[in-house]
This record gives sequence, structure tokens and C-alpha cells, in this order.
Amino acid sequence: MNNTLLRFLLAVLLGCSVCAADLTVEERLKALEQQVQNLAKENADLKKELGGKDGNAAVLALPAGKETKFSIGGLLQAQGEFGRAADPRWAGVKDRFYFRRARISVQGNFAEDFDFKAEMDLQGNSLTAATGLLARANEVFINWHKYPEANVRFGQIKGAFGAEQLASDSKGFTIERTLPNDRLTEGRQIGFCVNGEVLDKKVGYLLTLLNGNGANASANDNSKFQKAARVYIAAMATSDDRLVFGGDGLWTEDAGVSKSGFGFAGNLFTGERSAWGFDGLWHHGLFDLSAEWLHNTFKPVGAPEFEADGWSATAAYFIVPAKVQGVLRHEEFDPNTGVGGNTSHSWTIGLNYLIKGEDLRFMVDYIYGEVPGTTTDGGRVLTRMQVLF
Repeated sequence: MNNTLLRFLLAVLLGCSVCAADLTVEERLKALEQQVQNLAKENADLKKELGGKDGNAAVLALPAGKETKFSIGGLLQAQGEFGRAADPRWAGVKDRFYFRRARISVQGNFAEDFDFKAEMDLQGNSLTAATGLLARANEVFINWHKYPEANVRFGQIKGAFGAEQLASDSKGFTIERTLPNDRLTEGRQIGFCVNGEVLDKKVGYLLTLLNGNGANASANDNSKFQKAARVYIAAMATSDDRLVFGGDGLWTEDAGVSKSGFGFAGNLFTGERSAWGFDGLWHHGLFDLSAEWLHNTFKPVGAPEFEADGWSATAAYFIVPAKVQGVLRHEEFDPNTGVGGNTSHSWTIGLNYLIKGEDLRFMVDYIYGEVPGTTTDGGRVLTRMQVLF
């Protein structure tokens, strides 16, 4: 190994310096013997770090292709939930233990400016109470990154709409995303995107052209595509302060696409949709504040046009720096702004314990929701243990 060879050469040089000091033969031999012992110990420690045992070489997983970089990782989010339905997503869901996400991914880079990722979710990635969950593709893509100003990506990816939706599943301040996000944005699906940053990384953009009918489907609901665009501006970016504003839009024509919570027969929508959103994020030392407003316009075939919107605001503060974080959130969702008395409201109080950053994190949230059409308001406790590997 290169490190061992380097140490051996240093030992030889040290031996030469000892000779130059005009030491006795016995002293020179003793010094060389000490160097040999040190090299033997360092070599044994290095083998231990690489996984070797009993004098055998370590067994290493190597890429089968010509990648310059290859890695295997994953995400586990084990959850326990107790209490009433804090919002319509938990309607009929009992107290339970389950894995919210259990993912394994492989990713790598090629010298020719390409990278890739193939991620599988073993638990279905859903709040719905279900049995017989099957493993399925989550995020899969090929990306060309030669120019930071214009990355070109194809695969099963998120659309360019909704700041909270685009944020990583492992980095949220709360255990679950907001109800407005779940109802008014889109999840991963097959398609094409271009994204990048310009003006010294002060302005970023994301453009997507997707099938429009959800994940794990090789068919399109019609021959039209879902179009979305997002732009964000870093108004301030220092080591202690970051202020970002974003805006996005989505346009699509659907044929029997699943859209829950709006009263469509079988939760299937056919017609035209357009959507707008605005968001902001302020990070200052130990404090984070974020807010987002989302709006959808639905034009169902054979039915009147209507609008839906929702908003949320979240504050988070590290009570113990880098270890214990308190969170407070408020959100509202209105599935039809032309109808009164149908708006859901909820408050979330949370506590996050970062045992080892995001890699090992324990979270507890209490959600108190006011749900239209129910006789009692809902309070639900959510707990999560997260492991990134």
C-alpha cells in the first residue's frame, strides 16, 4: 500500500539520520527495530479499519462498470403514532407502529460528467394504513452535470413545484409534511428536468416535463405532459444568515389522475389544472423560519371550475446547539375556496434530538387539528427514529 511504502521510506531516512548522528551499532539497531514495530502496528490497524481479519485481506464491494465513484446507502424512518386523526390523512388510521420509509440506494459518477442514482423503497412511502406493502422504485435518474448552470436529468423525479415538497425527506423540521403540501403538490414521477444556478449561485431554477400521473408507472394518462417551473433567489447568504425567496408554477391536463381530498368520484380528476406557489426561508444562527402559500385552480370536465389553497408557517430553534431543536408550525388547507366551513386548521409542536446530525435523529411531534365534518377535534402524537447510512 502507498501509505505503508511511505512509512517505510521515512523509517529508512530516519535510520540514515541516526547513522549521521554517529551512534553506536547497538543504538542504531534498536532505533530500526522500534521503527519496524511501529510499522507493523500501523499496518495491523489499517487492516482492521478496512475490515480485514485473521490475516486475510478485506472483501470489498466494487462497481461492475467503469464508474469513478460508487456508493451504497439508505434511509430508515421507524415510527409510532397514537391518538385521533389530526387531519384527513389519518381518517380511519388507528394507533400503530410502522416504517414510514425504508430505502436502499446505489449511486455513482462517471468521468464523462454523468452521475446516477437508483433508490428503492421497501415500505411503500405512504401514510395510508395498508397491508401487503411491496418494494418499489422511489428516485431513479441519470444526470449530466457538465455545466453547473444547466444540469440535465431524466428519471423518476420530483416536479418543480412546492418548496416543502422538493426538500429532502430526511431533513424536515417536523415528522410529516403539511396537509397543503400533500394535497396541492405532486410526488415523484417519470420525466425530464433541467436545473442550475447562475449569478454566482444567487439565483437558481428548476424546469420539469413529466408524465403527470404518479410514480412507478410506465404509461401516461394521456399524450400530454405536466409542466412545472421554479425560481429561487438567495437574497442573503453568509455563514450565519441565509434568506431565500422562491416562486413556482404548474400546468397540466389530466385524464383520471388520482387527487384526494377534493370530492372527486373515486378521487380521480379529469380536466385542466394550474397552480402557483410562493415561499420564503430565513436561517439565522440557531433559528429557522419558513413559510409557503400554494394555490390550485381545477377545471373538471363537465363540472364548474373551482380553486383550492393552503399555507403553512414553521419556526425552529436549537435549544441546545446542534443537538436539541424545538419546532412550532401552523397550517391551513381549503379544498374549495367557494364553499364555507371546509377549511382544516392544525398546530404542531415538536422536539428533535440530533444524536448524530441527520444521520441519527429522534423526533416527537404533537399535532392538534380542527377537521371539518368531525364531531371532535383531533390530537395525534407522532414519534420517529431516523437512521441514514
